[in-house]
Amino acid sequence: MRGLVTFREATATDLPVVENLLIAADLSLAGVQPHFPDFVLAVQGNEVLGVAGLERYGPHGLLRSVAVRADQQGRGLGQALTREMIERATAAGLETLALLTTTAAAFFPKLGFTPVTRDKLPAALQASSQLQGGCPASAVVLHLALPQGGLS
Repeated sequence: MRGLVTFREATATDLPVVENLLIAADLSLAGVQPHFPDFVLAVQGNEVLGVAGLERYGPHGLLRSVAVRADQQGRGLGQALTREMIERATAAGLETLALLTTTAAAFFPKLGFTPVTRDKLPAALQASSQLQGGCPASAVVLHLALPQGGLS
């Protein structure tokens, strides 16, 4: 990557770019709009290189929509976005973070997530469109307990 990559909150004007990234990554658009204030972009200058989103349900969060532009993949940006979202979820006082994936089951355990069955997820997460069919039943479910009181 050339230049500094920074993270910033997504704004309403970013929605078309984010939707295009998600479509290119074959990720669901279901539920994106109502949770868009909790989406974060990886940017270089004015270019959006990647995205990650968070859905909040009480003290639990669902990490979703982690996508990196095809020409930027393999450079650690997906890991950096995921770490950024873990830090933000922890700072927001969330207790757990879960995710569903059909393509990256080997990626997220490197960042501390462990596989679980859907019935082990907090009941509050069942409100997510991702768990109501936005993500197929074949998706792998991963879970992460977040440190309480912030990162040390």
